[in-house]
Amino acid sequence: MLEHRHGNCGCVNYAKTAEVIKEVDILSENLKNEILGARDEIKITGTAYYVSESGSDDNDGLTYKTPIKTIAKVNTLELKPGDGVFFKRGDLFRGNIGTQPGVTYAAYGVGEKPKLYASPEDGADASKWTLVEGSDNIWKFHTKFIDIGVVVFNHGEESSIKKMPSWVEGRWVLKSDRKTPFDVKKHMKQDLSHFSDCCSYIHDDAPVPNVRCTLCTGDLYLRCDRGNPGEVFDSIEFVPLGAILRIGRNDNVTIDNLCLKYSNFGISGSTQKNLKITNCEIGWIGGCIQGYSSKPETLGDAWRFGNGIEIYGGCDNFIVDHNYVYQCYDAGVTHQLSAGGSHDCKQKNVAYTNNLIEYCIYNYEYFLGKADVPECVRFQQNILVKGNIMRYAGFGFGTQRPESDTYFPAAHIKGWDHDNNLDENYVIEDNIFDRSRNMIFHCVAIKKAYLPESRNNIIIQYNTTAPAYFGRWGVKGETKDTPYDDNVKTFIREEMGDTTSGIYYAERDWLFDLPDYLPKCDRNC
Repeated sequence: MLEHRHGNCGCVNYAKTAEVIKEVDILSENLKNEILGARDEIKITGTAYYVSESGSDDNDGLTYKTPIKTIAKVNTLELKPGDGVFFKRGDLFRGNIGTQPGVTYAAYGVGEKPKLYASPEDGADASKWTLVEGSDNIWKFHTKFIDIGVVVFNHGEESSIKKMPSWVEGRWVLKSDRKTPFDVKKHMKQDLSHFSDCCSYIHDDAPVPNVRCTLCTGDLYLRCDRGNPGEVFDSIEFVPLGAILRIGRNDNVTIDNLCLKYSNFGISGSTQKNLKITNCEIGWIGGCIQGYSSKPETLGDAWRFGNGIEIYGGCDNFIVDHNYVYQCYDAGVTHQLSAGGSHDCKQKNVAYTNNLIEYCIYNYEYFLGKADVPECVRFQQNILVKGNIMRYAGFGFGTQRPESDTYFPAAHIKGWDHDNNLDENYVIEDNIFDRSRNMIFHCVAIKKAYLPESRNNIIIQYNTTAPAYFGRWGVKGETKDTPYDDNVKTFIREEMGDTTSGIYYAERDWLFDLPDYLPKCDRNC
């Protein structure tokens, strides 16, 4: 961890901050290499199954020489607690896995981590794209999808801009007037913008009202001014709705040394016990539509979602250690439960440690909302956020949000304005928080005693007012946006009780001014 040698000075010394950022660059690269180069040290007590691109689904998968081939076959295995599923390093597997209780999912062999992609195919093939009649730059893909959150070119060199018209009275219309029909030839005005013409929620067969329909698919359109996308790019991957690893109520699951990319969620589960996620690479996550507004003034406007590692509900012994998480539309890592409902929720014994998290809107998100029933028991207990490097919150592809920055402001730590009841022990220590498009912290609770304890962190933020500022820290209903100015050191010392964290001021730079590779969203559609 970077040593802060000058106390809680709060001095505006841009030259010193530049030196610190260079040190953080080195520390980040070293941590990334440590995570990507982690060895396989997983031990299991049950049966090991092996999966390889060179295998066959007719094999039993019980030895290195008889591996099975596909994720589809993995999902048919009758796994028992103590078993392990091991994917061959250097290989690529496409699909989604529903994990089983007590089972380990990990790697074997030598080389790069095995790649598990939810993207069903590589679109870098000219035969897969057809030019839309009457257009010279709008292309339709040969496969239909439920929804696509983002299209990723050349493994992240560029990414698409999702067009977001409103769904009103059974058709897509422009947000500007909610009357004009959306036309891919007229209204996709930005190079590398895409539109998923998939079904809205509002139809008779939708499984649940106001929840994304998972029954219907539609065409995918992409504007590419340089020609046929399949010829322009060497790799084209799609981020579809769903999770690569979907964990139901499957306790005692371990996930280690996997590369999980191109999905709306990397790892997603409901209430869990003993979930351990280590040494994984998780990137290019999220952006699919979650819901539509029913309010008259925003009728049919959509909002999007997608997290790298998520527990929605309660958890006990939830360990996230030594992972590299990046380019997530919402949160890199999170445990959360919204307000409402009539069930208990206990979020306890949670540790986010030694992770590198960057280019997410919220690098780490937590919240625990108030129940509708007073007698419900909801609390957090023994939460540790330690030794992580969090960088560039709000500077990934999630900047193309259909809402403004002020509606869902980015943050390194995002607790929102929930009750966030705390029983005891919530510590944020020895982390590096390096620049945010908006907030460093958004930590609010119904009582001051429920706020985390912050200590010995390194904080680097732009010496500006909004949109970049320190954030919010305090009691629900009493907080306000705190600027990252000459007085922030006093706020951290007196309001947060933190006398050990280092404070550094950064100048506006290439990152703050949103470089050209970051897509700019046209919020009219």
